[in-house]
Amino acid sequence: MKNWSIILSATACAVAMPAFADGEDPEEPVEPVAIRVTSDTVTFKLRTGDGTAAMSSADLAAWPVTYRAGETVTLTSPAGASTTPVSGAVANGETALAGAFNADGVWRLVNSNGGNALVGVAWGTYGSQWSDASADASCRMHTEGEGPDRKLKKSETPLVAYSGDDWHGDLSKASTITFTPPEGSGLEPTTWNKTGRSAEAFTFNAKGVWTITLTFADNTTRTAQINIQTAGFVLVVK
Repeated sequence: MKNWSIILSATACAVAMPAFADGEDPEEPVEPVAIRVTSDTVTFKLRTGDGTAAMSSADLAAWPVTYRAGETVTLTSPAGASTTPVSGAVANGETALAGAFNADGVWRLVNSNGGNALVGVAWGTYGSQWSDASADASCRMHTEGEGPDRKLKKSETPLVAYSGDDWHGDLSKASTITFTPPEGSGLEPTTWNKTGRSAEAFTFNAKGVWTITLTFADNTTRTAQINIQTAGFVLVVK
């Protein structure tokens, strides 16, 4: 998909406007007055594709983030840290984010009026390890939607993956995985203590929202909320 630059230029023109002096009859013929209208050339970028594009870091740095008066733009890193390049803009404008994308993973740009964009930085660009040597033959991933939170039927839940060091490759690191059942279920939380990395099945045996917390060896955490829906169709006849 190409990027197109469109240049709009308002050329000079003359507009015939009648002018009347005090006491003159507006029905009498008068000479027109020429009012000259000009404007500066304005250049802007317009992308007409489906919103997804691959570009180099240089192209990304040259692509400005635009905003309107009153808007706030927030940038969130893959680790969850947020910055505010624009806060309560006093007027329409644009800002460059050159150098802002300094870590591998998916970054999120959010406009306070509801717009958002995802920027993916390829793993390995800044040294993050996306894959390493492993004897694992296969894995199962649920990629619909954003983030770790999911809404599923019990029969659809994939294996629960864990790692002691956030999947950086140190198999000696330990982790703790805590499954907190839905409120009112009467169930007690379940805790796994694991070393290395793997993926195992867990039985979500109650309807509602489960909270899963993965605590790494350095005590940082990842949290997901899994909403288990009622499976099947129930018809009650009274």
